[in-house]
Amino acid sequence: MSKFTITSSKKDRTYIYESEDINVNGSYQLDEETGQLLNITGACYRPNPQPGSSDYIGNFNGVSRNGEIKYSLTEMSRKDSMLVWDAIDEIESNILPQNQEL
Repeated sequence: MSKFTITSSKKDRTYIYESEDINVNGSYQLDEETGQLLNITGACYRPNPQPGSSDYIGNFNGVSRNGEIKYSLTEMSRKDSMLVWDAIDEIESNILPQNQEL
Protein backbone atom coordinates (compact mmCIF):
# COMPACT_ATOMS: atom_id res chain seq x y z
CA MET A 1 0.00 0.00 0.00
CA SER A 2 1.29 3.47 -0.89
CA LYS A 3 1.46 6.46 1.39
CA PHE A 4 1.57 10.14 0.41
CA THR A 5 2.36 12.77 3.04
CA ILE A 6 2.69 16.53 2.64
CA THR A 7 5.52 17.46 4.99
CA SER A 8 5.33 21.23 4.61
CA SER A 9 3.36 23.84 2.77
CA LYS A 10 4.40 27.46 2.36
CA LYS A 11 2.67 30.65 1.26
CA ASP A 12 4.79 33.07 -0.77
CA ARG A 13 3.78 36.72 -0.63
CA THR A 14 5.18 39.95 -2.03
CA TYR A 15 4.76 43.41 -0.53
CA ILE A 16 5.49 47.10 -1.08
CA TYR A 17 6.11 49.37 1.89
CA GLU A 18 6.15 53.13 1.27
CA SER A 19 6.83 56.03 3.62
CA GLU A 20 8.18 59.55 3.26
CA ASP A 21 11.73 58.38 3.97
CA ILE A 22 12.01 54.87 2.53
CA ASN A 23 10.34 52.47 0.09
CA VAL A 24 10.76 48.71 0.32
CA ASN A 25 9.91 46.04 -2.26
CA GLY A 26 10.06 42.55 -0.86
CA SER A 27 8.70 39.11 -0.25
CA TYR A 28 8.11 36.76 2.63
CA GLN A 29 7.18 33.17 3.23
CA LEU A 30 4.73 31.82 5.82
CA ASP A 31 4.20 28.27 7.01
CA GLU A 32 0.75 27.55 5.60
CA GLU A 33 -0.31 25.39 8.53
CA THR A 34 0.86 27.55 11.44
CA GLY A 35 1.00 31.01 9.85
CA GLN A 36 4.50 31.51 11.26
CA LEU A 37 6.95 33.69 9.34
CA LEU A 38 9.73 31.60 7.79
CA ASN A 39 11.75 34.29 5.98
CA ILE A 40 11.52 37.82 4.65
CA THR A 41 13.52 39.92 2.19
CA GLY A 42 13.42 43.55 1.16
CA ALA A 43 15.13 45.90 -1.29
CA CYS A 44 15.22 49.43 0.14
CA TYR A 45 15.15 52.73 -1.75
CA ARG A 46 15.11 56.40 -0.85
CA PRO A 47 12.18 58.13 -2.57
CA ASN A 48 13.21 60.71 -5.14
CA PRO A 49 11.07 63.73 -6.07
CA GLN A 50 11.33 62.81 -9.75
CA PRO A 51 8.51 60.41 -10.68
CA GLY A 52 9.71 56.85 -11.27
CA SER A 53 13.11 57.57 -9.74
CA SER A 54 14.63 56.40 -6.44
CA ASP A 55 18.05 55.89 -4.88
CA TYR A 56 19.05 52.39 -3.80
CA ILE A 57 19.91 52.04 -0.09
CA GLY A 58 20.44 48.28 0.34
CA ASN A 59 18.79 44.96 1.14
CA PHE A 60 17.77 43.05 4.22
CA ASN A 61 17.07 39.37 4.83
CA GLY A 62 15.37 37.79 7.82
CA VAL A 63 15.14 34.12 8.76
CA SER A 64 13.17 32.55 11.59
CA ARG A 65 15.51 30.69 13.95
CA ASN A 66 14.81 29.38 17.43
CA GLY A 67 11.60 31.38 17.80
CA GLU A 68 12.92 34.73 16.62
CA ILE A 69 13.75 36.47 13.37
CA LYS A 70 17.45 36.97 12.67
CA TYR A 71 18.23 39.79 10.24
CA SER A 72 21.18 40.71 8.07
CA LEU A 73 21.55 44.01 6.22
CA THR A 74 23.82 44.82 3.32
CA GLU A 75 26.45 47.51 3.78
CA MET A 76 24.89 50.94 4.28
CA SER A 77 25.36 54.06 6.37
CA ARG A 78 24.19 54.12 9.98
CA LYS A 79 21.57 56.75 9.06
CA ASP A 80 20.19 54.53 6.29
CA SER A 81 20.24 51.44 8.51
CA MET A 82 18.08 53.28 11.04
CA LEU A 83 15.53 53.95 8.27
CA VAL A 84 15.64 50.27 7.30
CA TRP A 85 15.11 49.12 10.91
CA ASP A 86 12.13 51.48 11.25
CA ALA A 87 10.68 50.05 8.03
CA ILE A 88 11.26 46.47 9.27
CA ASP A 89 9.32 47.29 12.45
CA GLU A 90 6.38 48.55 10.38
CA ILE A 91 6.52 45.64 7.94
CA GLU A 92 6.62 43.09 10.78
CA SER A 93 3.57 44.68 12.40
CA ASN A 94 1.65 44.05 9.18
CA ILE A 95 2.71 40.46 8.52
CA LEU A 96 3.42 38.75 11.84
CA PRO A 97 0.60 37.05 13.73
CA GLN A 98 -0.17 39.03 16.88
CA ASN A 99 1.02 36.21 19.14
CA GLN A 100 4.32 35.49 17.36
CA GLU A 101 7.41 36.58 19.26
CA LEU A 102 10.24 38.38 17.49
